[in-house]
Amino acid sequence: MNKRTGYIAGAIAVIVIIGLVIFFVARGKGKTSQEGEAFAAKRGNVTHFTEQTGIIKAQVGAIVKVGTRATGVLTRLKYQVGDYVKKGELIATIDDRELLANKRNLEAQIEGQKRDLEAKVAQHEYNKINYERESRLLEKEFTTRDSVEKAKRELDVGMAQVELAKAKAQEVTEKLKALEVSLSYTKIYAPISGFVSQVTTQEGETVVAGLSAVNLITVIDATKLEMWIYVDETDVGRVKPGMKVEYRVDAYRDKRFSGTVSLIYPQPEIKENIVYYLAILKIDPKDTTFLKPEMTTHVRIIIDEKTDVIVVPNGAIRFEEGKNVVYVRSKDKAERRAVTTGIRDDRFTEIISGVSEGERVIIPAVKKVGTPGSKK
Repeated sequence: MNKRTGYIAGAIAVIVIIGLVIFFVARGKGKTSQEGEAFAAKRGNVTHFTEQTGIIKAQVGAIVKVGTRATGVLTRLKYQVGDYVKKGELIATIDDRELLANKRNLEAQIEGQKRDLEAKVAQHEYNKINYERESRLLEKEFTTRDSVEKAKRELDVGMAQVELAKAKAQEVTEKLKALEVSLSYTKIYAPISGFVSQVTTQEGETVVAGLSAVNLITVIDATKLEMWIYVDETDVGRVKPGMKVEYRVDAYRDKRFSGTVSLIYPQPEIKENIVYYLAILKIDPKDTTFLKPEMTTHVRIIIDEKTDVIVVPNGAIRFEEGKNVVYVRSKDKAERRAVTTGIRDDRFTEIISGVSEGERVIIPAVKKVGTPGSKK
């Protein structure tokens, strides 16, 4: 064999090898398209959602710090941490003996001023009658003008004394009202129903009220909870108030809770250089038996839902040559079809056109990776 013949033979061999490679690759592709599990397209429901993370929080007004503006010894504290208290129930009392003594003193003053006022009013009525009598006598010249003027002065002085007595009585009455307000501070009632979460003072301690009320206990209404959903900035454009939300907590993995988005805060939250927007969900009071403040929640916000539409498994949809396609099994061959898809969830994709109900689409088989010691 000469050198030229050798080159020709080598070229032929290379061409044959390339042809075989192309043949087996093409055959492999065709085989892959037809291999796998067949699934009959059916009618079903599809739920498109976005997954986010949330935290359970107490609503505004659900936590109340109960204090007092009275100064004195705490004589009674009825509740401790963990106790349930109803709205309007007496929580604590502060020593009110000094205030009660001052109240009795003011009441006695009011009673004395009342009698004094009655006496001055009676004197004023007498002076008025005397002045009228002296005026009539002067008209008949049975008395002097000096007597009339004297009666008039006595009438004016008596009137002034009546007004002064009324003013003093009113002043003491206002003092009594102010004292009664201060006295009311010595009895502390629950402003809301809930559980006592904190106690800062014990019986026998002296509380001193300053510019602000002294905090005695903290009450939390466990039925007033909400959830802060941290929506990623890439998803916030799809989330709207009124959307349905499904969520769970790690404490109850098999239990699902639901609600709706009530509002979305425009102010962003930035954590670890990631921008979030808070979506607020009011928690149903019946769910608060299980949920506690600061629990982490795993959230699905339902973006769209469709019922009674044709669906196929997500794995049956393939993207080839710039379009979505499926392989439909017909007898012993697979036909590639372009399809128009709708929404999808974690299992199924909606088929708008391209596949009819009942047609069998191919879900590509997943190749199993062998483990050490396994049979090949």
